[in-house]
Amino acid sequence: MKSGSKRIERTASAQEMLRRAAAQSCPAFEECHTREAWLELLFAHAADAILVHELEGRFVEANPAASEMLGYTHDELLALRPWDVATNVAREEMLALWHGLQRGVPVRVHRAYRCKDGKVVMADVRLTRFGTTGQDLIVVACHDVTERKRLEDQLRASEQLARGQVEALRQALDALAGESAPDKLLGHVLCIMSRRLGAQSVGLWLKDEAVGVPVVHLPCENDGLVARRDADHWALDSLPGWQDDPLGEEIVRTRKPILCDDVEHDPRLASCCETLLAQGIRMVLAVPLLVAGRVIGLINVRCATRRQYRAEEVELAQALAHQATLAIQLTRLAEQNRQAAVLEERNRLARDIHDTLAQGFTGIIVQLEAAEDALLKGENREANRHLRRAGDLARHSLGEARRSVRALRPKVLEAGSLPAALDRLVKSMTSGTALKAELSLAGRRRPLPPEWEENLLHIGQEALTNTLQHAQASHFHLRLVFGPEEVRLELRDDGHGFDARYRNGGFGLTGMRERVARMGGHLDIKSAVGQGTEILVTVPENGKFPEPPL
Repeated sequence: MKSGSKRIERTASAQEMLRRAAAQSCPAFEECHTREAWLELLFAHAADAILVHELEGRFVEANPAASEMLGYTHDELLALRPWDVATNVAREEMLALWHGLQRGVPVRVHRAYRCKDGKVVMADVRLTRFGTTGQDLIVVACHDVTERKRLEDQLRASEQLARGQVEALRQALDALAGESAPDKLLGHVLCIMSRRLGAQSVGLWLKDEAVGVPVVHLPCENDGLVARRDADHWALDSLPGWQDDPLGEEIVRTRKPILCDDVEHDPRLASCCETLLAQGIRMVLAVPLLVAGRVIGLINVRCATRRQYRAEEVELAQALAHQATLAIQLTRLAEQNRQAAVLEERNRLARDIHDTLAQGFTGIIVQLEAAEDALLKGENREANRHLRRAGDLARHSLGEARRSVRALRPKVLEAGSLPAALDRLVKSMTSGTALKAELSLAGRRRPLPPEWEENLLHIGQEALTNTLQHAQASHFHLRLVFGPEEVRLELRDDGHGFDARYRNGGFGLTGMRERVARMGGHLDIKSAVGQGTEILVTVPENGKFPEPPL
């Protein structure tokens, strides 16, 4: 009995100990259960995608956010591997990364994932390795940054475009400040617009007030000016009148840029559709030129491929068009001033002729008539006196005529010969620049007709201007050669040159050709990319120089 009661007591004691132990462990079990419930709740409702996979890549769990981000169901995700959805990393690279992770130490990477529908999402990823029940797992937490990346790329593109706009406007303003020739200035603006807008060709059209239609004024193709006489392939020398053309009417009415992004099907281009398509043009941007709210012309931007211009690019086209309009207005004002100056000079010459030559000729006539009367009366001595007086008046009038002609010569030629004028020109234009220029002379110097000296001086000035502005040269050599049968002007620089086969040189070289042609000479231009430029002007003397004016 005693032994039985002792066993009962021990059993009761053990049960009490178990009861107490159970009572003590219940809160821990309950706490673990509560934590597990919270973790499951966080996993299920997390905004970021969370995927769990083994070290060898088999997915074992994925939360609803992962299914939503990638477009797969939960079961479809568990049948995939990480390299099935990640696009910017290889399987071997992933395995090496996972096995190299330290437990509990997260690593951040950037991943691109391909969704079920083919769309790609960008994500900032946090990889963490955990060891549980003898098996290591990788927890992948993905934060979708696709929209943020899109906005960043858009902002970066806008910043690049803004920098390009600033640079384009700076180039246009530099040209406006430093270029005196109007067509060259407008050419700079058109070439800048062509480069920035990716155009095949850009044309400037100005309204001809006499006929009321816009006429092509300055064409630019493949980032280079085309001389007007070489622009026949533009096909349209003029556009229909503003009121007769849908595109022109819309430009006049809205005074805003108009984009025709489908040449083939845009009804506004029906009248010139075939011509544009034959030239490979698929899209046209028309930008009006405005003066006090009035359309005086337009800039026609032609593209070989269809594209979507950003609002900033259209605004840049407008800004450059404003620069072109300013240049046109300055040119017109300068032309008005020039015409006024010419008229004033004509009036001055008329007064000079009246006060000197006309009065001199009147005096000569009077003396000749007096001599005739004296001869009729047999007064030979008196007749000779009147004839001598008439001769003196004629010589004096001839001197006055020559003085008037000399007054019309360029000021730089007034103070001396052509070599001296060229020397002053070179020194004045290169002073304060990095360009080293030299002038050399050969042959026996002799005076040339004033018109020829003026032409050669302007040719040298044009060549030196081009070298300073475009060639990026370090040396420039000007050589004037007086040969036995010809006069040569040789101009060389060591700049970057250009492909002379495809570039007509714009209006500067066109002006050179015209000046040389007026002298009956020959112009030869040699240039290649990276090999500098050489210009040779040859004027045959052979006794056929025109007689110099009085």
